[in-house]
Amino acid sequence: MLAQTRQTRTRARQICDGALFAFGLLLAYFLRAWLARIDALGLSPLEPFSEMLWTLPVAAVLGPFFLCARGFYSRRSSKYFAALAAAALTAFTLIVALFLLREQIARSVILLGCALGGAFACARAALTARLSATRLANEQWSERVLWFGDAVSNKQHRAALSPDETAHVEDCGDFDPAEKTPAELAALLHERAINTIIFSSLSELAAHRAFLDCCMREGVSVVLRTGMDGAPVTTGAELDMLGGECVIHCRAAHRASPADLALKRACDIALSVVALIVFSPLALAIALVVKFTSRGPVLFRQTRAGLNGRPFTMLKFRTMREGAENERPALDAHNEMRGPVFKIADDPRLTPPARFLRRHALDELPQFWNVLRGEMSIVGPRPLPDYETARFGDDAHRRRQSMRPGLTCIWQIKGRNDIIDFEEWVRLDLAYIDNWSLWLDARIMLATIPAVILGKGGR
Repeated sequence: MLAQTRQTRTRARQICDGALFAFGLLLAYFLRAWLARIDALGLSPLEPFSEMLWTLPVAAVLGPFFLCARGFYSRRSSKYFAALAAAALTAFTLIVALFLLREQIARSVILLGCALGGAFACARAALTARLSATRLANEQWSERVLWFGDAVSNKQHRAALSPDETAHVEDCGDFDPAEKTPAELAALLHERAINTIIFSSLSELAAHRAFLDCCMREGVSVVLRTGMDGAPVTTGAELDMLGGECVIHCRAAHRASPADLALKRACDIALSVVALIVFSPLALAIALVVKFTSRGPVLFRQTRAGLNGRPFTMLKFRTMREGAENERPALDAHNEMRGPVFKIADDPRLTPPARFLRRHALDELPQFWNVLRGEMSIVGPRPLPDYETARFGDDAHRRRQSMRPGLTCIWQIKGRNDIIDFEEWVRLDLAYIDNWSLWLDARIMLATIPAVILGKGGR
C-alpha cells in the first residue's frame, strides 16, 4: 500500500481512537456519578459535568498522540502494552494540567476514563484486524497489484516492501512485456480485476507506451518506479513512497485523493446504517409483497462487476419470476438498448408488483447492505452483470469501473432507462469520475430523491 494511503488510514484510526478516549472519559464520569448515589460506598458527589467538558477534546488529542508515540499503529509493536502506556501518559498529562490550572475534577474519573479509552482503542484495533482478515476484506478491500517488468527486478522490489505496505496488497504476479502483448495485458486486467500496476523502471516507459495507454484506457492506477531510494516525497498528487523508494502514482480517478476516498467511505457507512434502520419497516413490507405475489426467494442475487471489475454478489428484491435469468437469451432480439447491456420496457418476466418497485427504485433497498460491506458506494457508476461487461466492445468502457459502483449516479438523475445508448451512459459515468468531489456526491444524492419519488426513467 502506498504511503499516502497508509497515512490516510492511520489518520482515520487516530480520529476514531480520539473519539473513544473522549467517550471513555464521558462514560467514567457518569459511572462515578452513579456510584456516588449509593450511600454505602460513601463517595462524595461530583462537580457539574460542564466543569470537566474541556477535558474531552484534550483527551481526544492526547490519546492518539501517545498511542502513535508508543507505536500502536505499527504492526511491529504490542497493541496492549502500547495502549496501556498511552492511557497512563494521557492520564498523567491530564492530572498535571488539572494541578497547574487548579481545577477540582475527581482524579478517579480521569484515571478510569483514560483506562477505558485505552481498552476501547485496543478493542477497535482487534476488531479492525479481524475485519481485515475476513474473506470480504481480501476480496473487496485489498489492492490487487500486478508487477510490470522482468521477474528479477520485481523480486527485489517485493523484498523491499514493509509489512505495513504488504498488509493490504494482493500480489497478482508478474507481467513481462518482453514476452507478452498489450492485448494480453488487457485480458489479464479483466480476468484478475487488477487495481494497480507497478512499472519496474521509469527509464523504460517510452518503450512500453502501448502498455501504459492500455492501463489508462482501462482505468487502472499506475505506479512508476523512479529508482530514487529514500527521496523526499512532496504532498503532490503524483509523488509517493513504496518500499523506501520514490514512485510516481498516476491515479485512475485524478480528483480522488486517499483522504477524500476515506471520507467518502465514512459517509457510505454512516448513511447505509441509517438507511437500513429507517427503511427496515418498508423493506419488511416489500419482502412480504414479493413473497406472497410470486413463487421464489424474496431476494435476487446476481454477480456484478465491482471496482476494476472485481466480482461481487449484488442484492435486490426479486421483481421477476423464478428462473427469469435462463429466459433472457430468448429475449435478446427485443433489447431496446444500443450496446452490450440488456433492457426492455415490457419485460414479460416481471412479477405483479415489479413495475411499481422498479419505477421508484424500491427493489434496490437491499443494496445498502452491499454499501455497508464495502462492495458498493452510495454514489457511483451502476454495477453491470459480469456477462454484460464481458461484451464491452471498447476497452475504454472499463474505465467506468475505476471507482466503486454505486446506488445512484448521474445516469439515474438524467433519465435512467430513458437513455437507450450505452455510449451516453458511459459518457455520464466518466464525467462523474473525472469531475468527482464530495460536493458532487451530495448534489447527486439530493437530485436522486425527486427522481426516485417521481419515478423518472424507471421501469
